[in-house]
Amino acid sequence: MIGRIHSAAIVLVILAGADVRARADERLREVKVAAVQCSSDLGDVEGNRRKLTALVREATEQGAKIIVLPEAAVTGYLSQDLKTNWHLAGWPIEKVYQGKNPADFAETVPGPSTKHFCEVAKELGVYVTVPLVERSDVDPANQQEKLATQYFNTVCLAAPSGKIVAHYRKLTPWPYPEKSWATPGDRGVQVFDTEYGRVGLAICFDIHTILEKYEPEQIWALLYPIAWVDENHPAEWFWHRLPERVAPFQHYVIGANWSVDKPQKWFGYGFSTILAPGGKVVASATSLHGSEIVYATIPTQWADSPQANRAGEGRKK
Repeated sequence: MIGRIHSAAIVLVILAGADVRARADERLREVKVAAVQCSSDLGDVEGNRRKLTALVREATEQGAKIIVLPEAAVTGYLSQDLKTNWHLAGWPIEKVYQGKNPADFAETVPGPSTKHFCEVAKELGVYVTVPLVERSDVDPANQQEKLATQYFNTVCLAAPSGKIVAHYRKLTPWPYPEKSWATPGDRGVQVFDTEYGRVGLAICFDIHTILEKYEPEQIWALLYPIAWVDENHPAEWFWHRLPERVAPFQHYVIGANWSVDKPQKWFGYGFSTILAPGGKVVASATSLHGSEIVYATIPTQWADSPQANRAGEGRKK
């Protein structure tokens, strides 16, 4: 009798485990992602942070689990009229710009904004990118050694655990505006295995060179903050040339571009875009001004895959 009871208990445990795995696989077949399109004001860190937090909450209310914010949205990238730019004394700057010292606005990582968005991510149970101008005087090879202060165009990934799980510094700053302040990134590519799939981070101008660097990592999705500036209407880039660029790499791209509060005399804002493997546009912004959130429900890396049983594992590089 005892043997039969023991056997029955084992069967129940096995069946319960199978049911849990089945329900886990069910949850992991698809995920809703969001690309937040909004403006920022250069140097208004607190104001920008409030706006971004409200948009992250809105995206979460609509069911998004991965939320991407525009390039340097916390600190601002350029003024909305493209007349004011970050500038370090002694660094070259284009004559079209009025310089603004980033020293009082840039943040360390970890720092106030990463702490804030890690708390938000934990509260809401989501992944959210944290794009900002980063200030650092620490040697990445020797944390105890101090260096001259450097400024990086940075994006971090805050996780539902309340921790930073990826910290990426833009490898290829756009020379025209960023030569006046940005040091090229020194942390290489950054990946993290979420329960939905492996994600990588990149920023705007990186797109011309970084996809090949991520190829060995076999990412499921590229989380891609953008502050695009173009000579012409950007539809050609976002709907044709960008899809052609990413198509051979067979992963999703969640591209969150900046916007402006009112029409400006330049091109590039708007058109936040989510691309499927193969370069198909699956969702795109419909507005140019103000805030808009672009959503897409996409298959996870584990959908219809034996890798589904790896769900929940985390890996960062």
